[in-house]
Amino acid sequence: MKSFKVNGRIIGASYKSSSYYGNPKYRVSFEDNEGNYYRGETANNAACAYGINDSKYTRNATITFHYTRNNNLIIDYIS
Repeated sequence: MKSFKVNGRIIGASYKSSSYYGNPKYRVSFEDNEGNYYRGETANNAACAYGINDSKYTRNATITFHYTRNNNLIIDYIS
């Protein structure tokens, strides 16, 4: 699994579901500084999901993510 790190901004986030343990999961749209658009989900039971809410706001962030075998984008860390 190869991880990628992008400096950019979060465009939007929407609540998706909770895990078995009750931790939130979000679908996040973000854009890097070069203008490339990404859309993915936070990993199951990831701590970074607590820093995201589904309000309409934009913020700058460093996002670490990876792609699954089925080419789904999974967000591992947001700072």
